Amino acid sequence: MSGKYQLFNPGEYRDWEKEEVEFRQAVFRGDVKLGPPPGAGDGDDWGWFQKPHPYTDEEILAYNKLWNPRDPLYTNPAYAKEHGHKSVPAYPGFAAMAPIMTIPPFTKTIASKFYYTNDGTEIEYTRNIYEGDFLHDENEIAIFEDRTKPGTDLRTWFMGGEKDCVDENGKLVYHIGGNVRECYRKIIDGSQETTFSENMASWTAYFPPGHVTTDEDFDRMKEIWDAELIRGDDTPFWEDVPVGFELPKTCTDGPVTYMHLMYYHNIGNMSIPKREYLMDPAVRAVTFRDRFGSYLDETSIHYGGRNIVGARAVWYNDTGARLIARTLTNFVGNKGRVSKFSWRFFPFYTELRQGPLCADMFNKVPGMEGRDCDRHGSDGDTCIGRAVITDKYVNTAGEHCLEVMLWGEDMEGNIVQGCPSEIVLPSKSE
Repeated sequence: MSGKYQLFNPGEYRDWEKEEVEFRQAVFRGDVKLGPPPGAGDGDDWGWFQKPHPYTDEEILAYNKLWNPRDPLYTNPAYAKEHGHKSVPAYPGFAAMAPIMTIPPFTKTIASKFYYTNDGTEIEYTRNIYEGDFLHDENEIAIFEDRTKPGTDLRTWFMGGEKDCVDENGKLVYHIGGNVRECYRKIIDGSQETTFSENMASWTAYFPPGHVTTDEDFDRMKEIWDAELIRGDDTPFWEDVPVGFELPKTCTDGPVTYMHLMYYHNIGNMSIPKREYLMDPAVRAVTFRDRFGSYLDETSIHYGGRNIVGARAVWYNDTGARLIARTLTNFVGNKGRVSKFSWRFFPFYTELRQGPLCADMFNKVPGMEGRDCDRHGSDGDTCIGRAVITDKYVNTAGEHCLEVMLWGEDMEGNIVQGCPSEIVLPSKSE
């Protein structure tokens, strides 16, 4: 044991972390059942997530209009019904939460520095989701693994899981899986411990250079906007789409700002801590405190304009993915559907970058061999959606599928999102 930080080995736990680790191991084994979060209501045992209920048109429309506001199939119930759907179909990613919170996050006061990331999420759909669908979880598998490398100063936890979401008749509607990694370091040489706020502010050192959007950039956006095609009933046949075909590009509505993030992720109501929370010293200890003494939402990484010198907002792990999913929905039109949707991204923290993310899929795309995600999207970046067909086949259900590599690029051509996906198209044989 030497140096500024504590050295770790997998499975060996120091006194200051042991209680937290053993508690989470007990939750993972099922020996401890977590209660509902504060304010969830008496008798509510759904923990962190919303209690299942039949989806309404209103909530599907609200989601669709956030991420895909221009396609009438997703925004106009009358249009959807006129074109063969029972209601507006849910845009990819609706209500899809991988069981990444099955094990509670580690308390951020036990160590000196914290790092965290989501390695991505993958969803496989058997059909569209519509109004009235009442889905529940089955076959949930939890993951909680100590992935610390022997002799390193970074304790690494891999936490997540997968599950089936089935309808009221027990039929599978989608399968979803995902994970987070939580890591921490502990100072042991007598240096003054960093406060939670100092730890949160230190992330400004991880930023790539910010992009300044020029008039030429807006001209380029306009070219993509003008060329975007929502195919509607002009859905292509499976037989007519060759491997190697590139789908028409899409583009976000200008650079994504911190205000877009608050709008997309409905976080505005979290911006002002309630007095009930501020009265609790334990809550204050893990809430970001600005240089003027005010306590603010902990997610200062995502909402950077909060009195942190040099800060700006960074994207959530799925921000680019949900925006560029319209590259797929535009193409499949009214008669096709998205059958697989996933996202990968470049981890924000240097310490958490490890190995390929979706390089295997990029190797199938002509001209993109050897590429992978190489920038974390942030305030001021514009996301251009691109997609190339990488394979075609008929699945076990007899559906005609196309494997697609979907990705998002910024204005410099950096890859900010990788989304291996799949679409189903009508066939001339049907």
